[in-house]
Amino acid sequence: MKYSAGIVSKSFWFLESRKTARYIIEGLKRQDIIELAVKENIYQVESEYRARRMASSIYQRLKSLPEDVLKLLVEADSETSRIIVLISIMKTDRLFFEFMHEVFRTKIITGDHILEDRDLNIFFEEKRIQSATVDKWVDSTIKRLKSEYIRMLREAGLLRYKGDKREILKPFIDSAAKKRLMKEDMAPYFSTLAGRV
Repeated sequence: MKYSAGIVSKSFWFLESRKTARYIIEGLKRQDIIELAVKENIYQVESEYRARRMASSIYQRLKSLPEDVLKLLVEADSETSRIIVLISIMKTDRLFFEFMHEVFRTKIITGDHILEDRDLNIFFEEKRIQSATVDKWVDSTIKRLKSEYIRMLREAGLLRYKGDKREILKPFIDSAAKKRLMKEDMAPYFSTLAGRV
């Protein structure tokens, strides 16, 4: 998977993801969901273009999840479901996954639960050195990515503001959900969020 800055034009889309997961479980395909998004405005957006784009992006994220995890997204409590949406983003966005693995996971492991600007700056500077693609991005793109990563963590319930500091919160997931998330190809993503080595 290539590096992409596409996340800046997308959102967390928690409620929309749950709704779309239900449709996928019912057997609807990408095109069916896009048609629903356009004809019935299931995401309640202003333009047909936005409806199509949301449906396609959410579908792509959710199809990266095993079926039992998709069902968990629909059935679980809000906190667990938000973590699953975040995992779907991690599975479909290489740069975001690397941020979560290299920065978020390290913060959990070391017990340094404050996400500082310098953490984001160092991460993106290292990526610029490692990748010609990232190195070509203008500063405003990097700035938007930093903001989007912070927003994603907040919407997932993994970051809160404590005064002027951004505090990282370790996710709490019940044991039944944890077992389902530790199966198959989900373990690296769950381990990243849990701060496991």
